[in-house]
Amino acid sequence: MPRSFSRRRLALPLIWLPALLVLVPVGVVGWRALQPAGEIWQQIVETRLSGYLGHSAILIVAVTTLAVLLGVPAAWQVSAHEFPGRRFFEWALLLPLAMPGFVAAVAYVDVLEGLIPFYIWVRKNHGIEAFLRVQEIAPWVFATGVLASTLFPYVFLSCRAVFAREAAGSLEAARMLGAGPFRTFLSIAVPMARPAIAAGASLVAMEAMNDYGVVSTFGLNPLTPGIFRTWSEGQPGAAMRLAMILMAMTLLFVSLERWQRGRRKFAPDPAERPLVRRQCGPAGILLAWIVCLLPLLPGFLIPGWRMARWAWQSFDRIDWSGNLTAAGHSVLLAAGSALLVTLGALVLVSGRRAFDGRSLLLAQRVGLLGYAFPSALVAVGIGAVVSSLATWPGLAGLALSASTFGLMFAYFVRFLAVGIQPAAAGLETVSASLHQAARTLGAKPLRALLEVDLPLIRPALVCGATLVFIDVFKELTLTLVLRPFDFETLATRTYRLTGESRIPEASVPGLFMVLVSLIGLIPLTRLLRQKT
Repeated sequence: MPRSFSRRRLALPLIWLPALLVLVPVGVVGWRALQPAGEIWQQIVETRLSGYLGHSAILIVAVTTLAVLLGVPAAWQVSAHEFPGRRFFEWALLLPLAMPGFVAAVAYVDVLEGLIPFYIWVRKNHGIEAFLRVQEIAPWVFATGVLASTLFPYVFLSCRAVFAREAAGSLEAARMLGAGPFRTFLSIAVPMARPAIAAGASLVAMEAMNDYGVVSTFGLNPLTPGIFRTWSEGQPGAAMRLAMILMAMTLLFVSLERWQRGRRKFAPDPAERPLVRRQCGPAGILLAWIVCLLPLLPGFLIPGWRMARWAWQSFDRIDWSGNLTAAGHSVLLAAGSALLVTLGALVLVSGRRAFDGRSLLLAQRVGLLGYAFPSALVAVGIGAVVSSLATWPGLAGLALSASTFGLMFAYFVRFLAVGIQPAAAGLETVSASLHQAARTLGAKPLRALLEVDLPLIRPALVCGATLVFIDVFKELTLTLVLRPFDFETLATRTYRLTGESRIPEASVPGLFMVLVSLIGLIPLTRLLRQKT
């Protein structure tokens, strides 16, 4: 007993370490936000803050609403109806996940510029006020459409399982009682899928709030670009106050639906029978195709086709050396981050298995918080930490201009939850008796983990590492702020070339990101087919 107690006391700090690292940026930002910010903060409050908050609120509500309107009907059509092309759409509707929002925005920049004749027509026929109003609304339409059409798969994925299995019994009962497809969808399917819709919508809201590339491309000014603008102006205290406001907005939107739902719950069908899909007639087939193509066209097919055409047209002007260097940086950062995140997630979930306790469950839940942190908050928090460390004797190499330490740290904080979820789910499928049997036979916790648990959860770890690799490979917000000087990834290169109006050249690194992301979607589509 004394030896066991001593081993547990030594292991607990190590197991808690990944979770504590997640709290570092929030702690730094919170502490710095409480420090005096000077007159600049008062100027921001008087001149910018209301605009930042208003733009952020409008963007989140508009993108989330549109993503729900696109994702829920598409999930219903694929799950509840049989029509030509259904098997194609059930995996094709995941393709927008492989299209980074700022890459899709590149494909529509020239379309926005092509509206100039329309603006002139509005000016001549409806006056200056209508002219200014249309110019103000057009970027919002494009930004909202791009974000919603690339983020709606979060809602689509969360609703498919509910429609296909969990609500199957209730849906079939409604059909037997004579309810038509439209009434069944509105009265039974949507209410039963409400928790799933809320979960998907929360992810969409967080991603929209974190976006920097799309809103910057179309000239919008929500909080995230405002934070980086303030940071670049040499006002870290004011930037951190804005980051805390953004964090509060994130928590507000995540909590709002739970508060509104209250104690109401929906019990799934315990038998989990697959839903018998209804055969569609000609009108139903046309409707299903429209519902499925409506988000797929703007979210993947149109931007993918336009960028492929530009890449072909500018093939002789491609800077292969610069693109390959940026690709190497992207692969290096993504692979290193995937390894670190997988190790951190393994420490948390396996530590909880070996040394069961409420404190370790809390550590695992703390590790999940990083994904809810706004990227802007993580960026300014990690930037402040690394800048402070770089002033210590012997740690000058950690300076942002000379090391990728800050980037790797930020990726770890932001995406640790992506590694924890598959690892925890995989470990739950492994009977605890196997681990306990190894311990009974004299194996120490580490040996039992390596020889018993690890081989059994290896597929889950690979899945988590793949998701982290893809997320880091596409990451723009953190990379733009924390990258060393003269260090480009495919994401930052695409963004820079777009800002320089070199859109055909920007299509090549953008397409490469899409292709790598498509490879990462293959195991996800296979898993989805097995479950639904």
